[in-house]
Amino acid sequence: MINTLNNNIYIVMYHYVRDLKKSKYPNLNALEVKDFEKQISYFKDKFNILNQDSFIDIIDNNKIPKKKSILLTFDDGYIDHYKYVFPILRKNNISGIFYPPAQIIDNNKVLDVNKIHFILEKEEDRNKILKKIDSLSKKFSRISISDLNLDNITFKSRFDDKNTFLIKQLLQNFFFPKEIKEKILNLIFEEVLNIDEKTFAKKLYINKEQITEMNKNQMFFGLHGYSHQRLEYLSVKKQSYEIENSIKYFEKIGISKNNISFCYPYGSYNKDTLSLLKKNKIKFALTTKLGPINISNISNNLEIPRFDTNDFKIN
Repeated sequence: MINTLNNNIYIVMYHYVRDLKKSKYPNLNALEVKDFEKQISYFKDKFNILNQDSFIDIIDNNKIPKKKSILLTFDDGYIDHYKYVFPILRKNNISGIFYPPAQIIDNNKVLDVNKIHFILEKEEDRNKILKKIDSLSKKFSRISISDLNLDNITFKSRFDDKNTFLIKQLLQNFFFPKEIKEKILNLIFEEVLNIDEKTFAKKLYINKEQITEMNKNQMFFGLHGYSHQRLEYLSVKKQSYEIENSIKYFEKIGISKNNISFCYPYGSYNKDTLSLLKKNKIKFALTTKLGPINISNISNNLEIPRFDTNDFKIN
């Protein structure tokens, strides 16, 4: 549990929230529903709970509330957010901000990051996964993992062991050409999960009708890119596509672009991203940088820090 101080705002980042014991994927790194309920009870008791409108008002007026405050955010558009989170928030008269990448809503494709999560859930032997990556890399590119420049990888993870961290780096970053990386990831996903990707996507992600229902019941939605790309590595043109097509999609399904916010996929952005967000009148943007919001950083509205749900473990 982090030490929380008065006159600070804490933004909490959630991903999977589910009943793991009854789940087909009990080893997924997720927050149990009962633990989410405990957190909500704790937050109601100890914090001023903000919604999007009240947080924007704080930003616009550059004035931090006297009581320590908290804002709840939910990344990646999982069905968990509709099935479990939404009813609990409604019951407690609390709003959250949800950030689904636009493409997942209709496309029935599984994001690379989620393919990796479920591969790691199903196959506990990390060395077996690394051997499979190595074998496929040799097959498609004649390059072994040992040939890659891995010396520049600095182990930095608050929640993963070294082999898990290495697998994520190999399958998320740029050690392989994009088409080779996708081939490797897709083949391992198919082999380990043994399920059709379209079927899996429909069970994993939220849909248009659910978003509409949540939005009509005081839940807010923001942008998480169109296809969940690492923006700092894209050209200005491609970044613009990711941002503007996400705005267009949400407008099409009835989410107003007025007062809309942005959540950086993977926490990745650069100065071009910031310029594009300003151009598109984005009210605020959330990073994966760790820390509270206070009078010293409240004016930096496009680089707002957050905490992970695991930073608020309640006994």
